[in-house]
Amino acid sequence: MKRTKTKKDTTFRVLLITGLISLLFLVVVIMQFFLLDYKTNSVVSEGVVINGNKLAGMSSSEACEYVSTYFNKVAEDFQLTIRDKDNKWILNNKDFEVNSDIFSIIEASQEHKKDLDSKEKKLNMLNLLIREGASVNVAFNYIFVGLDEKIEEIIKQVEIEPVNSEIIFKPDEENMFEITESSDGLRVDKVKLYDDINQQFLKTNKINVVLNWVEEKAEINEEYNQKLTKKITEYTTNVSDSTGGRKNNVKLALNKFNGMVIKPNEEVSFNKITGPHTLASGYQMATIIYNSRFVDGVGGGICQASTTLYNALIRAGVDILEVNKHTLPVRYVPLACDAMVAEYISDLRFVNRSEYPLFIKTFSDEEKVGVEIYGHELPDGITYDLVSETVKALPHSGDVVKIDTNKDYTDKVLYKGEFYRLSYPRDGVEAKAYLKTYKNGELIESKCVRHEVYKPQNGILIEGSEEKPEELNSIDDNIEIFSASDESAMNNLNYMHETIPTNMCP
Repeated sequence: MKRTKTKKDTTFRVLLITGLISLLFLVVVIMQFFLLDYKTNSVVSEGVVINGNKLAGMSSSEACEYVSTYFNKVAEDFQLTIRDKDNKWILNNKDFEVNSDIFSIIEASQEHKKDLDSKEKKLNMLNLLIREGASVNVAFNYIFVGLDEKIEEIIKQVEIEPVNSEIIFKPDEENMFEITESSDGLRVDKVKLYDDINQQFLKTNKINVVLNWVEEKAEINEEYNQKLTKKITEYTTNVSDSTGGRKNNVKLALNKFNGMVIKPNEEVSFNKITGPHTLASGYQMATIIYNSRFVDGVGGGICQASTTLYNALIRAGVDILEVNKHTLPVRYVPLACDAMVAEYISDLRFVNRSEYPLFIKTFSDEEKVGVEIYGHELPDGITYDLVSETVKALPHSGDVVKIDTNKDYTDKVLYKGEFYRLSYPRDGVEAKAYLKTYKNGELIESKCVRHEVYKPQNGILIEGSEEKPEELNSIDDNIEIFSASDESAMNNLNYMHETIPTNMCP
């Protein structure tokens, strides 16, 4: 969080600006003295006083020389003593240089002349000062160059910075959130310090001041941080029927989000966090969907991790930037609620649009995996839910027979008229997902956030390519093959898709 400007900061700036304006008056008076002396050889008007020195009757060049001599003399035995209750610091002419070149001060003050936005206004002010006279007090820190820095060094030694409360997130411990104590700080009252020095500087060059303190509250305290650690939502999916490799992959991918803190406006990519999806990264072989078929591949199960995370995030009100469906419906989540990921092809991306951090905890056992989202409670009693709705079924059109001309399945079928089922036909489905918003338990909005079509899939039968000798029977009685003359078996081929093992999901 940004530190807010305090009243003291504002007052100090006002004092600084006031000092600069006073310096400007000095500068423009001396400049006019110089100009008038050059043109008319005139003298300084009555009433012109600089740091108690009356300059009336002098020529402009005499006035410049007089002021420079005066400041150099003051600097010879200048001493500034600064005290607090435990320390004392003494600064003298070894700690600064005298700015005796009045016109270098003119250059340094140019950026503070914005109120004099035209030459005409400047000339009018100069004429007014010369005609009516002016009394100007120049602050010590404009005369003694480098003294400001020395004072700031002293202040840095003694000031106590406020310490904000912090949240330490330990997702795997019983007490997940450790919230440290805050402590207030002490700041030197610079406004009073500089005012005290300048008031004494008008009377003496032996200055003694005492530091005054202003308490500065910590911006973030324990009570504030407690409000940021509320449980917003939780979502789980079932892995009880998954193989060992698949369980490993789901848990490994989810574990990479365990303990993650997402800052406000931070964008996250699932693939960047979990990748690369390789054996070297610890992922194992398991069933995946490839070309609308269930096949073995590295990382099977990662999509269940992304889907579980997605369903938790959307119920926490997190803005989803990218989410994609599978080509086939999956069993572990309702239709149109899945989140398919594949490196370089499909990602789950999201961003924390809130002004508070989000904390992610993941967990798993032999039955389920889950994601919990913590953060600041959603405003006005708001909660979210994602609800799936089936629009219509899309019937499949049966089987496609492919001849094994490349001899890829000779261990299954060899001869014409023998068939090996590579995949079952599957009905497709059109579905929608609605993000429902509740306020104090009452539905206030239902918004369609997903409209997905899972296309129907033809079954694939592999037929042998060789002519079968009459004297030979099937090459292996244990292989699931069907003869084209077996009408009962062929009729049943179109309806066997529902016997697919449940562990054959991505």
